[in-house]
Amino acid sequence: MKTSFSSTVSVQSGLRETMAQTQNALTKANQEVTTGVHADMGVALGADTARNLDLTRDVMRIDTQISTNSIAETRMDSSELALETMADAGQDVLDVLTALSGSASTLDDAQLALESSLNTFTSVANTSVNGEYLFSGTNTDVKPVADYTDPNSAFNDAVEMELNQFLADNGIPSVDAMTPADMDTYLTGLEAKFNGTAPLTDPPHTGLAGEDFWTTYVSQASDTNMTTRITSSEVVETSTNANSQGFRSYMFGTVVATQFLRPEVPEDLRAVATTHATNAIGKGISGINNQRSEIGLSTERLKNANESLAAQKDILELNLNALQGVDPYEASTRVTSLQAQLETAYTLTSRIQQLSLVNFL
Repeated sequence: MKTSFSSTVSVQSGLRETMAQTQNALTKANQEVTTGVHADMGVALGADTARNLDLTRDVMRIDTQISTNSIAETRMDSSELALETMADAGQDVLDVLTALSGSASTLDDAQLALESSLNTFTSVANTSVNGEYLFSGTNTDVKPVADYTDPNSAFNDAVEMELNQFLADNGIPSVDAMTPADMDTYLTGLEAKFNGTAPLTDPPHTGLAGEDFWTTYVSQASDTNMTTRITSSEVVETSTNANSQGFRSYMFGTVVATQFLRPEVPEDLRAVATTHATNAIGKGISGINNQRSEIGLSTERLKNANESLAAQKDILELNLNALQGVDPYEASTRVTSLQAQLETAYTLTSRIQQLSLVNFL
């Protein structure tokens, strides 16, 4: 008969190894219960790991695209709201021009309303969102529109130079000496410069002959609008710019009204200025509303793109979950089983540590 040697140390070592393995398995099982996916994709999926990576990359790409689209959506929503505010300000100017009766008090009140509307237009045109000016085109870091009401602005000075040059060229001593025909000729020429159909001349604009009045004195915006790729194959314009006809006409109309609808200007000249201002403001509102429509179309395309991306993401996630997902009931059962094994190992270890030959002597 042969007796075998048994050591409590060897038993304890075996239990420690078992406990370490059980604890590692329990950690992974708890992770799977929490996340709902395999703790070790490579082991669980084997050859399907590459497919899992491809699906994960596609979901991340769609998430990135949706995030980019949300920035573009914010820009377009803000632009549409700003354009609506401008159109409303333009309508206020038309209401003022329509209500003018010619009395001094009415003209003074009208000046206050016109300057307020012009300030509102300029402020809204210079709106920025997330550090980017909405109406600067691709020059998003540059404030697009100069402030005409600032008496020290080059824009204000340029308009004065145009008037003084016209008076000098035609031998007219002052504004109140102009005839209605003179006023009509002057405003027609000034509007052409605002619209970019007539260039600057030298004099009065020294060294600037042939340049565009608007982009020289009023706007620093780019003619190129911001664009955003909203899907892998679709790009839309997500902004507009201050060089558009609507901005030019609106500014011309309000500048003319501000400059000439004053008590010191003869009534017959005010009538001509009112006609030009009213027509220009009307064109300005129409142009601004056209820009709103363009932004609205881009917004609708973006909405449709997001719906398509969301549907694609749902399909990808369905496949991804089927591939990497675990059965939550099975994972919970495994956690319970491993916890029981671990408790048993702890109990055995404790009892073994209590064994001593002294107890048997």
